[in-house]
Amino acid sequence: MVPDSVKRFQEYLRIKSVHPTPDYWGCVDFLVGQAKEIGLEHKVVECVKDKPVVILTLPGTNPSLKSILLNSHTDVVPVYEEHWNYPPFGAERVLQENGDHRIYARGAQDMKVTGSMYLEALREIKNSGKQLVRNVHAMFVPEEELGGKLGMAQFVKSDEFKALNGGFGLDEGALSFNEYTFYFTRERTVCWTKYTVHGNVGHGSQLIKDTAVEKLLPIMNTMADFRKQQVDGLNAMEGNPLINQGHFTSVNMTMIEGGQQPNVIPATYSLVVDMHISADLDANENFKWQETLAAEHGADLEFINRVTSNVSTVLDDTNPFMNAFKTVCKRQNRIALEAIMPAATDAQYVRNAGIPAIGVNPMRNHPPLVHDHNEYVNESEFLEGIPFYVDMIQELANITE
Repeated sequence: MVPDSVKRFQEYLRIKSVHPTPDYWGCVDFLVGQAKEIGLEHKVVECVKDKPVVILTLPGTNPSLKSILLNSHTDVVPVYEEHWNYPPFGAERVLQENGDHRIYARGAQDMKVTGSMYLEALREIKNSGKQLVRNVHAMFVPEEELGGKLGMAQFVKSDEFKALNGGFGLDEGALSFNEYTFYFTRERTVCWTKYTVHGNVGHGSQLIKDTAVEKLLPIMNTMADFRKQQVDGLNAMEGNPLINQGHFTSVNMTMIEGGQQPNVIPATYSLVVDMHISADLDANENFKWQETLAAEHGADLEFINRVTSNVSTVLDDTNPFMNAFKTVCKRQNRIALEAIMPAATDAQYVRNAGIPAIGVNPMRNHPPLVHDHNEYVNESEFLEGIPFYVDMIQELANITE
């Protein structure tokens, strides 16, 4: 027998909310349908046309207290289907030798699994008849995989978000590859830059001076050297690299464009660099460094996407929300370990709006396959995550301080 919670998870995974043309309205229909079935209040907000935010609300007995925000996103990254053993939007349930099942789908380890666990937890709380003190709002937002500029970044500015009266947020985390439950109080700063250089053109048989590629190569070499410094630093640091990587800056040259045919020297070349700047550093210093690099080599520099303010959540055990979080982890025999989120999440916008937020994913002892081929989740870990959120939501929402 397939558990009903797993069937609903599979239904959500089968919605092709994949870039570049995500089916956001298919997600809206599913989520609103879940709200009606569970008995939750619901609202759909369009801060940007055709990029809907869905808010599901479990009302508390004292709505004047600041609410608990549960955030997840509805979009997923593209797939290379030829590298998948199962259809990436089939959500196939495959039996393993140990009796567990794997559910294969894009988004199975990303926010669709977190959003599904939120839904199942709220379903259990609602069915129990228990009334919580604070309002609980589950938010399902678009565009997170593109940096959130047209998703959460716009939503936090809206009157609808302010009306939620948020006091504490749970957001995307990362599943654990070992027995720890990681919680993320800060993250690296996103910076996507595009360098464009112009040079002399001519026939490919000529040794023409000051070509575009000659100007681009020093920039590429500088980026490669910087990347090597970060890799060497990470390798030299004691501890697991997957945990430590938030202390270093990732540097990846992701796009190079230029040229139209083999025997014509291009007039223009462009290079796109994806950086996630260490949470230990001042990102503005990195921005200035890149501006100087571009100027030195006559390149036009465009910041495609960058976060100019990245607030951390600094809470100690005297804070009632953090105390509640750790109480639940201890009650469930979980070892909670604070870490820096190596990627970017929508928690950055919630924090910048003045609301403390942490990222957490309760699944443990699981190979990390977010955005990878053949992404899957172990069904047993998904099912174990639901009572974690039931307990966590109740503990946080019943704080009366």
